[in-house]
Amino acid sequence: MNRRTRGEAPEAKPVLPSGKPWEVTFRRSEPVMSEMEPGERVVGVIWHGRVVEVRDVEGRRQQTSDGPVGWPEDRPGGAPDCVSFGLAAIVGGVWPLFARGDERRATAAKRVRWHGVGPGATAILTLWAQDANDWPLWAVPAIWGPLALLILASMAAFAFGALRGEPDDDAPAPHQPEPQAS
Repeated sequence: MNRRTRGEAPEAKPVLPSGKPWEVTFRRSEPVMSEMEPGERVVGVIWHGRVVEVRDVEGRRQQTSDGPVGWPEDRPGGAPDCVSFGLAAIVGGVWPLFARGDERRATAAKRVRWHGVGPGATAILTLWAQDANDWPLWAVPAIWGPLALLILASMAAFAFGALRGEPDDDAPAPHQPEPQAS
């Protein structure tokens, strides 16, 4: 096997018994690729016309990028990040279009947009912690869910406060005519 690393994706060229080379990429270099020297022998597992795994003489296994098993859990786990941030951005972006000239609603929409950063950031941090600690996939909604609900409650409170014109609001208070003495 001839090995080379290009950027982040390790790559190898196993040579078939017929002498034909076969390009294979890996998600990471551990455990087999990091120990290999050019010319060492490995056994490749071919499935549906692709090398999906290599095994060295010591019996260690490593999946290739084409391997069907062990799809990274961060892909389906990343949905909370995209959905939560995206929904808040859409609501906060479209809301002012329907309330032109109303400063309270524009302020409420701004608060919704900025509160959308919270669930997105907590989703990213939760995914990072899950991956770094090898927690199961169910840990993502178990950790992120309660945090997202707290941020959602805060978002709703700030948006309703802006609509009511709370004193610490950025929106100007509605102008009330002063009574005139007659």
